[in-house]
Amino acid sequence: MVVQRLNTMPLRSMRGWLVASGLLMTLCGLPVSVEAAVTTFIAEDYAFTGPEQLESGRHRVRLINRGRDVHQIQFLALPSGKTLTDVERVLASRSPSLPNWLRRHGGVNSVAPGNEASVEIQVEPGDYLLLCGIPDVAGRPHAMRGMVRALRVVEAAPSGEPAPRVDATLRLTDFAFALSGPLHAGSRTVQLVNDGRQAHEAVVIRLAEGASVQDFIERYRPGGLPNSAGLEAGGVTGIDPGRPAVMHLDLEPGRYGLLCFLADPVTGAPHFSRGMWMDVNVEPAPTPAEGSFRH
Repeated sequence: MVVQRLNTMPLRSMRGWLVASGLLMTLCGLPVSVEAAVTTFIAEDYAFTGPEQLESGRHRVRLINRGRDVHQIQFLALPSGKTLTDVERVLASRSPSLPNWLRRHGGVNSVAPGNEASVEIQVEPGDYLLLCGIPDVAGRPHAMRGMVRALRVVEAAPSGEPAPRVDATLRLTDFAFALSGPLHAGSRTVQLVNDGRQAHEAVVIRLAEGASVQDFIERYRPGGLPNSAGLEAGGVTGIDPGRPAVMHLDLEPGRYGLLCFLADPVTGAPHFSRGMWMDVNVEPAPTPAEGSFRH
């Protein structure tokens, strides 16, 4: 009976019920969790399918890779007077980095074939581009093969949703990663903050037994070719200085790595060549008894 009444409840009454329920949970000391809207995109070789318009605000972006290559989805805000044609002209010039008039808002990074990953980002009203900057076997970014499209973000009323609860914070600087604490196996939420002066990204690698991030870098070949040192497992695409993002990870005990492949706009050198990489050891999740003892 309660479910039927909720299903037929007017929208305003439903919102009031939800607000009252959240207030009651807060007063009772229970955790309140409000998740961002989930927006799904499908990556194939070489195109995206998904919505052409979003409302402004916080979105959980989910990328499903149905291709044979590794793919990502980067959200780029276009300034007034710039169009997709301007970006295609830059891509055709084979510049190692995107122009500084594009604003990087993040997105889902490096999803291996047959897998999926998700992140949370904030988007403001305006015109955007979605592209995949991962190179093919010839070194051409997938965007040059058609993996680029327009997106319109329309203004919406502020939702008042609280920020997601996170298990750790990953700070990105010029040129290093700093993790606020250990990560344990399970479904984990990690907030990223770019404290640097350049745009940065985080590529998550599930390392093979006995391998390191340096091994992955040395054995890396573009085009989705297998890397015996590890497998891409998501992450966050480029975010501008000061811009946060959140990545959702399903972690298993073992060794992981973090990498930034973005290029220095002056030298063209990838950030990992300047030290922006990190080995991460994921421990088994603590038992309830261990968790109680720690608190």
